[in-house]
Amino acid sequence: MNQPKNPFHPGEMLLEEFLEPAGMNQSQFAQKIGWTRTRVNEFIKGKRGVTADAALDLAKVLGTSAKLWMNLQATYDLDQATKRRKSA
Repeated sequence: MNQPKNPFHPGEMLLEEFLEPAGMNQSQFAQKIGWTRTRVNEFIKGKRGVTADAALDLAKVLGTSAKLWMNLQATYDLDQATKRRKSA
């Protein structure tokens, strides 16, 4: 199955496709979703991934599916693992 050449971290999608178009900052989104601002920031910066619970939170607040967020994370994780194996 074909995979994207350069998959992006789900946090990048949150920022570019949801927060920026809505004119919402990280603090506002943290309050809306019930996360700390630190957690939102770490997620956007790619330092934190999507868990099943996080996917459910994101889906509820953003009107998406939880599977979208889980699939983005899985695609990103597989790409990172492939790159690590190629460089080893």
